[in-house]
Amino acid sequence: MEDNNRVLEGKVVRVFFTYTVPVILGLVAVSSAGIIDGIFLGHYVGTDGLTVVSICAPILPFIVAFDILLSTGGEVFCGKYIGEGKFKKASQIFSMVSYLIWSINLIMMILGLTFVDELATFLGADQRIHAKVVDYLSVIIMCIPFLSSFGLSYFARVDGLPKRSSLSLIMTGVLNVILDYIFIGVLDWGVEGAAWGTSLSYLSIPILLMPHFFSKKGHLKYVLPNKHTWSVLKDIVYNGSSELLSEVSGGLLFYLTNITMMKYYGTNGVAAYSVIGYLLYFNIMVCYGLSDGVKSIISINYGAELFRRVAKMGRLAIANVLVLGLVLVSLVVWHSDSLVLVFLKKSNTEVIALAQELVMMVWPALLFIGVNLILSSYFTAVHSPRPSLIISLSRSLVLPIIFIIILTKFFKGEGVIYALILSEAITLLIGLFLLQKQGRLKALAT
Repeated sequence: MEDNNRVLEGKVVRVFFTYTVPVILGLVAVSSAGIIDGIFLGHYVGTDGLTVVSICAPILPFIVAFDILLSTGGEVFCGKYIGEGKFKKASQIFSMVSYLIWSINLIMMILGLTFVDELATFLGADQRIHAKVVDYLSVIIMCIPFLSSFGLSYFARVDGLPKRSSLSLIMTGVLNVILDYIFIGVLDWGVEGAAWGTSLSYLSIPILLMPHFFSKKGHLKYVLPNKHTWSVLKDIVYNGSSELLSEVSGGLLFYLTNITMMKYYGTNGVAAYSVIGYLLYFNIMVCYGLSDGVKSIISINYGAELFRRVAKMGRLAIANVLVLGLVLVSLVVWHSDSLVLVFLKKSNTEVIALAQELVMMVWPALLFIGVNLILSSYFTAVHSPRPSLIISLSRSLVLPIIFIIILTKFFKGEGVIYALILSEAITLLIGLFLLQKQGRLKALAT
């Protein structure tokens, strides 16, 4: 309760960093799980390991998509009700979302294991690596309940536990490093070991967070939702739809990218682009952590009608992602060779050369990604899901697909990188227009 009072009454800068820094650290730890997989696979298994994980990557957003959809929409409503002092309603929303996520996870796990061979073929696995792709997918699908526990961190954070929420995510990253070393480096389980390491590391989230919701300390409890709660479900889905589409479209875009790189460069292209993928993934997760953390406190302040604080928090978020973008651009421009060698053996000369070329091309996108994610989360937090949805669809599905189709005809494989840059730049213009249309641009700019 004291934490929520600080959100409403504390100094904005202090509240901002109290909530965002732990989330960023947590999501960096989570993102490190995938990155550590890439490092171990690149050095212990080789380029085939990177190719397998890249081929399977499009399915992962689909696994967590409904978790993020319901948790994001539910978190905003819980934050609003907590800000209004309606704690029972907040608990009913939290419980309904949790029960739905558990049910969806079970259905996805059964269907995924039943059609895992067909899924591997659909994702583009050729005969040479098909068995490895099936091995990796089987473990991931079997562990869907662990991977989809991520949403608990949303509700723990909005219920006044930003540090414990982030600790659970940090522990995920730490465990993944340890398990990857054991399963890949020591036991030599290859890509299957990477899947087990990633999946089991997510157990830290429910272990650390679920006891809170059974205690008397917080506002959110597991209860039976009433009829009114279920009637709000459509609004929760609508409010979280931008995040759902961002995840799903991210998977579709990764699939299209893999197919395109395979067409122009073969398996070397998929392996080389995986390095780009890890770089972008790190950038997105840091920015997403910042936007996710600020979304919680914006939604609470918005519910309490403290609109000046809402605008100031939005400005702080945008300023911070711009600084982050500049730092990452500097690293890419001056140390691209070192970044590539983190994931690839020096003996993979062809893949290294291609990866360095692609890394040096992608840097402009790093300046736009963070701002677009902040704008999308800002609109979600102030209960304007339509602009958030437009931004998410523009940057992660509609514009990239259009530009990939057009630009690859002229620039072949390099067209994928140009498509990414143009999509983020145009999405930023769209986001600024939507802010202006709602009369929020001036508030964020001053």
